[in-house]
Amino acid sequence: MKGTPDELCRVMGHRFVSLIVPVIITIVSVVWSCTYLSPLYLDGSDSTIHLVFNESGSSSIVDKAGASILNALVIIGVIVLLTFIILALYKCNCGFVLYAWLMFSAASTFFLQAWLWVDLVFSLFQIPCDFVTMGIFILNFGVVGVLSLFYYSHPMLAQFYLIVVSVLIAWLLTAVPEWTTWCLLLGLAVYDIVAVLCPGGPLKMLIDSANARNEPIPGFVYDSANTVAVAVERPSRGAADGNGDASTSPLLRTLRNSTPFKLGLGDFIFYGLLVGRASFSGFVTWTFCLVAILSGMVGTLTILFLYKDSLRALPALPFSIFIGTGFFLLCLWGATVLESYVIKFTLVL
Repeated sequence: MKGTPDELCRVMGHRFVSLIVPVIITIVSVVWSCTYLSPLYLDGSDSTIHLVFNESGSSSIVDKAGASILNALVIIGVIVLLTFIILALYKCNCGFVLYAWLMFSAASTFFLQAWLWVDLVFSLFQIPCDFVTMGIFILNFGVVGVLSLFYYSHPMLAQFYLIVVSVLIAWLLTAVPEWTTWCLLLGLAVYDIVAVLCPGGPLKMLIDSANARNEPIPGFVYDSANTVAVAVERPSRGAADGNGDASTSPLLRTLRNSTPFKLGLGDFIFYGLLVGRASFSGFVTWTFCLVAILSGMVGTLTILFLYKDSLRALPALPFSIFIGTGFFLLCLWGATVLESYVIKFTLVL
């Protein structure tokens, strides 16, 4: 019985780390891209994405807030519409349409957005490269990525390409105007709660339909099964002695037999978007936001494990987005207060 708590912590730790590590890699990559590539990509402008309402053209805070809220509502409305379309296609057994849609999205990311990212990296480090060489590299990179996600590959290779998709999309979304970005993140956190937990929520209905058919959820989902399987398959000392069942607690057996944690690619993207947007305000701000994101993730995973019998799925955005936004505002307020004290101290001197 002495080894049971240690093994429980080890298995639980592997489950958490199997998702926390790729999230950290995604966020740090997005922050690096925002720090070094965004100045080349934006070329001095605040945003390269044109939305329905012009936030930068508003002079007063009220007008800017109103424009950003309306922009966020339009984007969320499009996301809701697409979610219901996916649900309808899945219920109508039109899986080939969904996979064609996902394949087109992945291919456009690997071939177009990756080309832009690599070109900016070469420009940053002044690496000479001709058009043909770049085309061959991107072609091979994209083909391998599509095959690894939709056909067959080693799980770690598929996880690598999922992280690449998250980094590229999150980095490009940082070009959205600042106020619209924060309104969008808060709105998506609220929508995530409704879509996953409410009885008529589209994501809840999609998850229930997939469970009823015993099929995977259609979409890009980061699955930690490979990492967890490697961690759990190693026998404990009690099992080696032939009395593993007697020395294993029911909680540990339940944890071993339960399904691995899964995180949608959208969660990776919006985690990276939040911290990437915060990185424009300085190192301290994005570091605190990163800690907030991870704290929200751990809290969400803990609740999901403790209430796994009553909760089949739990929205991953709300805790992390709300805590991260709060830390961002707190850092801005602290920087403003500190700046005022420094100015007063300088004037006194």
